[in-house]
Amino acid sequence: MTENEQDIYQKIGRTLKEIRKEKKLTLQQIEKNSDQHAARISLAENGKSNLSIGWIIHYCNVLDINPNEVFIRAFAEDFKSQQLDRIFDKFAAYQLEKTPTENE
Repeated sequence: MTENEQDIYQKIGRTLKEIRKEKKLTLQQIEKNSDQHAARISLAENGKSNLSIGWIIHYCNVLDINPNEVFIRAFAEDFKSQQLDRIFDKFAAYQLEKTPTENE
């Protein structure tokens, strides 16, 4: 697993754990409502295992949430950072176009 992949799994796992705790559910309760063992769920929530889309969707169904919520929350900072980078790039390009020449 690459460092980038591990970071992705950690963000998704951390988000799933936050949502589970917000719903006041224990790993044992999740285990009863799914076909996953608490140890497997814990590894996933701590970003220590590869997560398939199918597994994430299944876990979201157990948590009774839309999978979109997980991805939006997990990558919110990344999305904001990319948007800011685009704004700064546009601003820099605008500044270059509007810089007065030496003759003015």
